[in-house]
Amino acid sequence: MLIHVVNSANRHLYADELNAFFKARHQIYVEEKGWRDGDNTGLEIDQFDTDDATYLVGITDGQVMTGTRLIPTDRPHLLSEVFPNMSTVPVRDPRVAEWTRGFIVPAYREKGIGPIKGRFCATVMEYCLKEGIERIGGVQDLYWLPVWKRYAWKVRPIGNPMEIDGRWCVAALFDVTREAYEQAARCGGMRESILIHRGPYKPFVPTLSDFIPRRQVHAA
Repeated sequence: MLIHVVNSANRHLYADELNAFFKARHQIYVEEKGWRDGDNTGLEIDQFDTDDATYLVGITDGQVMTGTRLIPTDRPHLLSEVFPNMSTVPVRDPRVAEWTRGFIVPAYREKGIGPIKGRFCATVMEYCLKEGIERIGGVQDLYWLPVWKRYAWKVRPIGNPMEIDGRWCVAALFDVTREAYEQAARCGGMRESILIHRGPYKPFVPTLSDFIPRRQVHAA
């Protein structure tokens, strides 16, 4: 498995893969979990699948195997727009990424905490380290907490657990650290990077100059 970085800068190189990615999301989140109503497209695309989103797409033998979505929290995201009552601390920081829609397709799904999860989670951390992201998280299913414990990730709840559509979830953030990457990589038996970037590059975190208000210049 290789995990590809796909965003608005290079998504034209991944038309088929993104179509398969959104079909996989439909299979999992609409057909299997029933989180959303389906439509006649067979794709699961929501209001946060915008140019602000970055996708990490795991591909093996030409097939989408895993995937997830990262969104800068200074842009509209699931926690801020849909579940703001879950968090006691507003999360709006370009260096904090909301991490949602993570999946492994049924054909490759593991029982328990297997190597695919380890490699995928390690690569999420690797991407975040490379991009200057300091924390990741958002609305987390409590199912995942044993996984984060296995990886020795520092989980910081920012609200109280809440039941959503029959699932207990909590708003939480994880620190992005080298140790977090290395522990997940060990659990996944990963000895080298599987992160791939093709085509034009778009940084996740804006450069420092983008944070500085531009002076207005008025014509004489």
